[in-house]
Amino acid sequence: MVYLKQNITELFTIRAAQQSDVIELRDLYKNTVLEVNSRDYSQEEVEDWASCGDDLSNIGKMVESHYFIVAVNQLSQIVGFSSITPQGYLHSMFIHKDFQGKSIATLLLKEIERYSIAEGIKRITSEVSITARPFFEKHGYTVEVEQKRKANQLCLTNFWMAKSLVNFKPYNGRIPACGVFCGGCPTYMRENSPCKGAELNCSRCAKCKTFHLCCLEKGITHCFQCCSFPCTKFKAFTKRWLKHGQDFIENQLLLKQVGEDEFLRIYNKKI
Repeated sequence: MVYLKQNITELFTIRAAQQSDVIELRDLYKNTVLEVNSRDYSQEEVEDWASCGDDLSNIGKMVESHYFIVAVNQLSQIVGFSSITPQGYLHSMFIHKDFQGKSIATLLLKEIERYSIAEGIKRITSEVSITARPFFEKHGYTVEVEQKRKANQLCLTNFWMAKSLVNFKPYNGRIPACGVFCGGCPTYMRENSPCKGAELNCSRCAKCKTFHLCCLEKGITHCFQCCSFPCTKFKAFTKRWLKHGQDFIENQLLLKQVGEDEFLRIYNKKI
């Protein structure tokens, strides 16, 4: 008989944590710390650490304020969870003691990193236990400092680790009418199917009715040259892009002040 190995995504799925999950999250957290982390910490240390999960209201607040996800199996049992703050601090990564070594942490981390890139987070930081350090190092995180961190009453050894999500590629091509610096755009920097930038992306940028074709019609190259700048559409576009670290009104004013060559020099250095 031949047994086919199932894909991890067929066995476990990711969903957003809910307030109704709080008790199950607490139990998973405490049991994981007491069972799994006891390999690297004393009994007194893991008991003190586990007690940090006693206050259910703290978990509930994190569900509301963090990007908080859970991995569930085919029986809808939570087998792992992870959360990250809007600032890029990876607060938690815990896998059920009975589901260790099944790539659940990898599944969760990939989703955390996907979310971070989409939100314009350029660097993830985390305080990682002795137990979890090899996993994070395998996934490109590096130790910046070893430290003693207070759990409840005791100070435990852990590591401040970080990973940059930005694979910077200098951009010196055409600056589109809207004023985006392509080198700082998430779709230009991503590894899979990246945008080629305004210089080469004629199928998208050069067909942009909102800015590019509008400027062509008026005989100008950039929006700042328009007597209606900044128009309502431009303001809305600017607002959506603030999370990616570019203010397009400021970009346009910089273009007007220094010109395209200096604009590119400044932004390549800044990024």
